Order: sequence, then structure tokens, then C-alpha cells
Amino acid sequence: MKIVSWNSNGYFSERFPAILEERADIYIIQECENPVVMDSEDYTEFASNYFWVGDNQKYGLGIFAKDNVKIELVDLDDKGLRYFIPVSVNDDFNLLGVWTNPNIEGRKEIYYPKEITRYYEEHRDSGFFNEEMIICGDFNCDVRLVNKQHGMNVYEMIDKLSEKGLVDIYHYLTGEQEGKESIPTFYWRRNINSPFHLDHIFSAPDKVKDLQIGNADKWLKISDHMPLTFEI
Repeated sequence: MKIVSWNSNGYFSERFPAILEERADIYIIQECENPVVMDSEDYTEFASNYFWVGDNQKYGLGIFAKDNVKIELVDLDDKGLRYFIPVSVNDDFNLLGVWTNPNIEGRKEIYYPKEITRYYEEHRDSGFFNEEMIICGDFNCDVRLVNKQHGMNVYEMIDKLSEKGLVDIYHYLTGEQEGKESIPTFYWRRNINSPFHLDHIFSAPDKVKDLQIGNADKWLKISDHMPLTFEI
């Protein structure tokens, strides 16, 4: 099974044909529109099997699957935490789509990793979090972000998820350290000289067979984030 996670930087109903080139079975899309409110026959056809959450109908989080993939929403209270979608896939494994975007005023850098830690702590005993699951999306987490507390919170998040045997797959596969990533997933204001690694996949070490990060030459024409494509 192939899965793609991508922050489309808005306008996904117009941009989704580009990501279809990845030929995935499941797409976890951040900053996308709710298909219900869009007057687009092509987008509606694409979104025949999906879940979507968001406060702004044009700017939320969606999980879109092929019609032959069974996705079922898992009944977990979000406890006021925004932009998490917990699903069961083919009655085989759990998938958590993530777009950390806390509902607070002012600068949010400190709080991005805390959102994931809090969600985990709320639900770690529910059975949803386990060593067979996958967590992926735009975490907005990079220890290089300006506030040192953010970096400390990133390491706390990594430590918490490790309780269930989950690791950051990029760092596991490459052996690179946090903040030393050679392949960015995000370019601030689409500036090639402002790279960060904000998008992540967490799973058991042997769950993901392959991971590819989109090439900036192609994707910066469309979004400030690169897609993460992987197989399980």
C-alpha cells in the first residue's frame, strides 16, 4: 500500500491532480478544502472516500482513499485539539492524520509538538496507539525553529511516541539527527534558502518499506511543502 502526506498550501481542489501522479492508495492532505462545499465535479469524484475536519471550510485536514480501501473513523474525543483524524485502515492498522495548528493567539512555535504529545497522552490507553499504527502529516516540528522550548518539546514528543515503539521514519532510515536533515520538507515562503523539516511519519521501524520526499524543483511551483510518499 502506498500513502502520501502533503500540505498543499491551500487550493487543494485545484492542485490535487499533481499529487495523483504519486498513484497512492491513501492521501493525507493538510490545508485542503472540505469537498462538501466545493463546486468541483473533479474534486468531488476524487473525494468519494474520505474524512475531513476543519474550522475553516477552505482550510482543513483530509484523509482521502481509493474506493477499494476501507477507512473507518475511530471514535476518539479530540479534547479540543485541532486537526487530528484517527482512522482504521482495512481493519488492519490505525492511521492518524495530523496537521498541528493550535487554536491560540500569537506565536505558536512552542506549542506545535505539544499538540501531538497531548493527543497521545489523552488516548494512549484507548488501544488506538499501538506498534502497528502510522502517524503522519504536517507536525510543524523542527528543532531549528527559533524558540529553544520548541526543540525541547520536539524531543519530548519523540520520547512519548517511543513508548509505543514508534520512531520518526526519516531519521531512522537516514541515520540523520534532528535538525541535521539533508532533505527539507518545507521552504519558508517558498524560499530555497529557508529549508526546514516539518513533515513527519512515525511508525514501527520495520513498517515503512520506502520513503521519498518530493523534489523542490517541481513542488515549490505548487506548494511550500514537499509531499512524503511511502509504502508499507
